[in-house]
Amino acid sequence: MHKKFVVLILLICSACQTTKIKNDNYKFSSSVVELGSIGTSKLSYNLNTFEPKALPKLENNIRVEIGVVPYNKKLNKIYKSKAKYNQNQTKVAYIDSLPIKPELVTIKILDIAGLVEEINADYNSSILKLLTNTQNLKIISSLAVSLSTDEITKIRQSDAFYLTNNQYKKYTIALYKTGKKTDIIDINPETIVAYQVSSFCWTKSTKGIWLVADIVNEKNKCSGTTSKKLNEKNNNKDLFDM
Repeated sequence: MHKKFVVLILLICSACQTTKIKNDNYKFSSSVVELGSIGTSKLSYNLNTFEPKALPKLENNIRVEIGVVPYNKKLNKIYKSKAKYNQNQTKVAYIDSLPIKPELVTIKILDIAGLVEEINADYNSSILKLLTNTQNLKIISSLAVSLSTDEITKIRQSDAFYLTNNQYKKYTIALYKTGKKTDIIDINPETIVAYQVSSFCWTKSTKGIWLVADIVNEKNKCSGTTSKKLNEKNNNKDLFDM
């Protein structure tokens, strides 16, 4: 009975630190996160924390999916609670009784295969080494951010979006329309409302080298012969040969 009670309390605590956006679970915390950053994700003392460790170098743009959703009462409460940690945070004029609500933007990594290829590339060998040595690191795979109405308008006028790495260890979102780059959006930490965390799935190449094979939601299992742990019994069927 005691064990069941402890599990129930942990589930309640976890639920208090998550929110639903477009039917997906998002975490919120005062931690500074960035889309594509790799680090340790924990829930302790009823608080989510994410400690960044590395940012992979991106020599190719990574396609992302962007959605626009209205704020609700819980999201507004979360955003306002983060303001005490950042005095420069932009204010959101949310009034529950008004039919038209401020809008929130979700940015989610869409091209998982492309990101996996970048992480496995020679220029990210230090990242791959860090991942294989620790085996407990996660990646920020989606963000919910509060952008200005001008930026949301630019998003609505675009038809493709990419995570780009044109500056050293700095990511931006590039906007495209009919194949042409039209603008760039810089995601500032103070605009982030919530985030999603994903886990790495591993496979072994024919040369006996561990490589990232997939990136999945932290609650999901790895598929096929891939595994979240570097298991020496894993066979040599590989998805990415070096």
